[in-house]
Order: sequence, then C-alpha cells, then structure tokens
Amino acid sequence: MHPGGEGHPNLLLLLCEKGYIMCGYLNQPAAETFGDAAAIVSGSNFEEILKNPVKSVTPQAAELGVAVGMTGAEAAAILNQ
Repeated sequence: MHPGGEGHPNLLLLLCEKGYIMCGYLNQPAAETFGDAAAIVSGSNFEEILKNPVKSVTPQAAELGVAVGMTGAEAAAILNQ
C-alpha cells in the first residue's frame, strides 16, 4: 500500500500470533500505549522486512524475547510461538 501515493514508501505490517512487525510508517508509542508486542523493521517489501534487522521493539515484544538486531524473520518466529 502506498499511503502517500505513487513514489512514497510502502506501508507494511506483518501480523503474527502474539504481535506484529511494522515499518516506520506506523507509530511505536501507540503500540506501547495499547500494550502491543511490536517490532519495527525497515524495508520496502516483505522480503526486506524479514531479512533486515529489528530497529526497535516495544516492551511487550522484549518480554517475549524479541530484540534489536535480530532479523525480522527471527522476530516473526518468536511472535508466532
């Protein structure tokens, strides 16, 4: 999805059983407010989201074992346990 129109970055959200992986378009403070387990990973498509490193996590995701520096695929595996 191109929220800003053609030429803008994609909005990416990968839903998992216990949380989600989101791109930088989405709001981490809001995820924290709602108690969501979320990881932020940069990428312009889902392949990049899965291979790129996690840049930030909510406290709820950290409690589940998601950590900055692991790949999006590693984070997704934890969030799908």
